[in-house]
Amino acid sequence: MRRADGGEALVDLGALASGVLWGLLLMVAAALTLGVLDFWFAPEPQAEAARTLIVQGVAAALAGARSTWLAGRGGFMHGLAAGVGLVAAVTVIIGIFRDLPGILGLARGLAVGAGAGALAGVAAVSLGRR
Repeated sequence: MRRADGGEALVDLGALASGVLWGLLLMVAAALTLGVLDFWFAPEPQAEAARTLIVQGVAAALAGARSTWLAGRGGFMHGLAAGVGLVAAVTVIIGIFRDLPGILGLARGLAVGAGAGALAGVAAVSLGRR
């Protein structure tokens, strides 16, 4: 993607959108699976919070890797943006259907999303060069 002055854009928005959508699809599949498991085996509140962060981290890693793989460059930036974008999108969706998480929960989710997305983005760009 080119900027108006002819230079290369910092972030490929198409690749970023694709990564966030893939992450959302993974989170929907994980939510369905965890919902069925919760129906059979009642979880403790601490275990449920930990599972949520694990699912968010894996989905953010997938989003970061997918966006970086499609862009072919800028692994850290694309992964970070995809991870943060995924957690922000999930927070908006949760806010529509339920209530918004607290500041600590939002900060924790954004930190997990940013870290997992950035690491996966760096790994994806490194693997793509081989």
